[in-house]
Amino acid sequence: MKEIVILSGKGGVGKSSLTAALGTLLGQDQTMVLADTDVDAPNLHLVLGAGLVDSSPVSASEKAFIDRDRCVGCGLCRDVCRFGAIVGESGPVIARYSCEGCGACAIACPEDAITIRQVVNGRIDIMQVGVHRVVSGSLGIGESSSGRLVDVVKRRAREQAGEIGADLILTDGPPGIGCPVIATLKGVDQVILVTEPTPSALSDLGRVVEVVQGFHLPLGVVLNRADISADGRGQVLRFLEERQLELLAEIPYDPELPRALARGELAVTTRPDAPSSRAIRHLAGRIGTLVGNTGRTLRMHRA
Repeated sequence: MKEIVILSGKGGVGKSSLTAALGTLLGQDQTMVLADTDVDAPNLHLVLGAGLVDSSPVSASEKAFIDRDRCVGCGLCRDVCRFGAIVGESGPVIARYSCEGCGACAIACPEDAITIRQVVNGRIDIMQVGVHRVVSGSLGIGESSSGRLVDVVKRRAREQAGEIGADLILTDGPPGIGCPVIATLKGVDQVILVTEPTPSALSDLGRVVEVVQGFHLPLGVVLNRADISADGRGQVLRFLEERQLELLAEIPYDPELPRALARGELAVTTRPDAPSSRAIRHLAGRIGTLVGNTGRTLRMHRA
């Protein structure tokens, strides 16, 4: 079984819609699990039209709790908290959304009035689309430990893959380069980075390339909306040449793609002969070859 993750660095470049399109095409020939590790704003299931099978709360965070019967109001806990999570003049109060669960207050408390406990900070949804499973994580509003929740999503995705005998786990990763991205990269076989020919997208592409190369993972780049800026396209191609990164596909701008999404459809199925659909289908063919032959890899740069 192979695990491929699709990242972007910058949000809004078409990562989720590309993941959904590739999942739809690859799912015609093999059983797969699609995972959404963008736990702050999961939307892959919306693009796919997946139906909910099971939902369960997740405790992947810790918070401080004060025992009022033992607290003497000395304020030492407030003095050592570096997150400003303990407030109140007459007696300490934990500001839940500021608490990181570091435990400094519990150590400092002379009355052992503070304990660190696990709390529910999100949920995991298991969904079905056709014969395939979708595993999605959702972080609670204002909650922390997004990276730990991503770990749970990945573990559940592997469990689901084992249950249905999946050949592939295709993951729609989060934007940026923070903890959720790093957690998403652990244990994967291939990374596909999506960008567009704009200055901000190129800047963020450079940052996420450095992160992926830090994990020594093979990676390749997809240039989405490739024809919206000739100058921007040239800058991206020069960046890839300088970094010796392979361009896996160029997908031309197609206004029908967002229109199809608004209708709950994917343009790769409603307009299979469109230039954008042909480019995505070519990329899916390359990935399908990778999954079908475990002795081969996509011809990607390995850091």
